[in-house]
Amino acid sequence: MTARLFDDGIVCARVRRWPSRPDIAHLVLADHTVAPSRASLAEWTHSLKSEGYGSIRTGALSLSAVEPFEQAGFHEIQQLALLRMKTPRPRVATRRTAQPHHEMRPLRSQRSLDVAARLDHLAFDPGWGLDVDGIEEACRATPVHRIRLAVTATDEPAGYMVTGRNGSAGFIQRLAVDPAHEGQGVATSLLQDGLGWLTRRRVTDILVNTHLDNQRALSLYQRIGFEQLPENLRVMELSLDSPHDELGVS
Repeated sequence: MTARLFDDGIVCARVRRWPSRPDIAHLVLADHTVAPSRASLAEWTHSLKSEGYGSIRTGALSLSAVEPFEQAGFHEIQQLALLRMKTPRPRVATRRTAQPHHEMRPLRSQRSLDVAARLDHLAFDPGWGLDVDGIEEACRATPVHRIRLAVTATDEPAGYMVTGRNGSAGFIQRLAVDPAHEGQGVATSLLQDGLGWLTRRRVTDILVNTHLDNQRALSLYQRIGFEQLPENLRVMELSLDSPHDELGVS
């Protein structure tokens, strides 16, 4: 399903159905630091309710964008750690560990995207995995992106990553590894590939977020040079099954 757009002339957001949960609208701001006005949010919410959605779930929001959502009755369902690397660091490619070699392949065909979606559902908790539409939407989140599949020496898909660039800023937009291949250096190989691509394009800031409780991912990112920022991101949700007086605009 192609995402639709909300645009009030100041703030733009994309909306699509949540993977495997067609009753949930996924509302993703073009800039996660700038929230729509209360009036715009009320209009968008009423529009989605009229389309039959039972709830609305946001993308990751900066603290500066949270307040209007809270006022509209949204509640926090997840916190994400935000990490930044100021410049790609050479130790990513020169660490002493004997990592398995993983061939990197571009994902272009429908079949390869199906493989990525299967990996995504294996890697993330139930209800949080992306389908093909979700992966394609993640790719469109930045003007330029790169999506690569890591395969083992026996040609078995082990993980994939979406890397994006917007001007001088780079993003690790999605990273998923098959749990059967955890601990084999797959994520490190994918990061080497993506960070190398960003370095060649003179990106100076690289951002990534991950679940606050995902210590394995946090340790990996910090080990290769990312630093956790003090502010966490929030994912929020609003049930549309019951009336919310606060949605009215005075």
